[in-house]
Amino acid sequence: MQHLPNDTIDVLLDQFGQIETVYGDPNFPTTMDAWGGNDTVTATISQPEAEVTIFGDDNATLHGQSHGGNDTLTVNFNYGWNAALVVGDAQAMTDNASGGNDTIDVEDHSMYTNVHAFGDVAGDMSGNSHGGSDTITGAVGWRGYDNVYAGDAGGSMSGTAQGGNDTLDVSLITMEGSATASGDAIGSISGDAHGGNDNITFTISTENVWAGGAVYGDSATSLTDNAQGGDDILTLKADGPPTTEFAHAVLYGDAPTMSGNAHGGNDILEGAATNDFLYGDAARYNPATPGSITGGRDILNGGAGNDKLSGGGNSDTFVFNTGSGNDLITDFDQGNKAVGSTATEHDLINLHDYGFADWTALSSLISDNAAGDAVVHLSASDTITLDGVHAANLHPTDFLI
Repeated sequence: MQHLPNDTIDVLLDQFGQIETVYGDPNFPTTMDAWGGNDTVTATISQPEAEVTIFGDDNATLHGQSHGGNDTLTVNFNYGWNAALVVGDAQAMTDNASGGNDTIDVEDHSMYTNVHAFGDVAGDMSGNSHGGSDTITGAVGWRGYDNVYAGDAGGSMSGTAQGGNDTLDVSLITMEGSATASGDAIGSISGDAHGGNDNITFTISTENVWAGGAVYGDSATSLTDNAQGGDDILTLKADGPPTTEFAHAVLYGDAPTMSGNAHGGNDILEGAATNDFLYGDAARYNPATPGSITGGRDILNGGAGNDKLSGGGNSDTFVFNTGSGNDLITDFDQGNKAVGSTATEHDLINLHDYGFADWTALSSLISDNAAGDAVVHLSASDTITLDGVHAANLHPTDFLI
């Protein structure tokens, strides 16, 4: 097995319009078992209209038994109107190739700057390739609208590809701007591919008035065929004074769309003091046959703000803490219907934080609204509306009190 050297590379972009491309292991060998070096690459940008591209290994396809190195890639943005593409390993991976455990830091607080950062490849993962367990830290500056982060692939995952167990920490502390973060892929996850168990923290300014954020546990596009989502943790945090007027984010435990025979992971979704949309699995379903899609056993907590919660198929738990706002559960005990499944579903509503003495105390606060939907009146300012559920059909076993 050929091991490439561990390199330290520093590059300065100090000219207007300067464009630089840096490889940790240029001309990565075509042998089937090469191992990339553990490289450290730092790019510093001090002028506008500059663009930098960094590959931890090379702009090539890793194949055979090739393995990317454990690289540390950093871009320091000291000006605005810039762009960066930072990739932990290579352009693509196939066969039994593996990505390294890379660390990418692309925190950008400057204006009009956009970043794409991918833990393993800029393109696709196929065959039996495996993503590394990468750490990505990013921050979006003012009016940065094209910011995309993925723990593994900037493209799709297919075959029996496996995503790594990645950690992403993305901050959107600006009044105008947006970002997309996915635990595994930006494109679809298909075939028998499997997402990793990822941990994504997304911080949004409560003063964000344009755009917002979207967080996906596995794919920003879809899970299809026999693909399976990982067991992910998605955490939304709010920066600034509490408000629910403008700021919002959308969290998907798996992907916006699930089709074929896809399986959702067992995910944990935590909202913030913003108006959030939480989907335990997906927002849209297209099963190959009735009931062929399986949802995960998810835990959803919208936090403060007026949130919309959809658990998806399988039995999910909805958690409400004091000050939870006026929230809507769209599919309480109805998630399996979206995929045509007749399997019994038993969702739960966790109200431990409100301290109700017993079912008698809680049930007296549940009534139907004008549309016939049950409303749980937790306090003078906190409610839970259960779309399509009548108060008379709720029982003590539906709640954890």
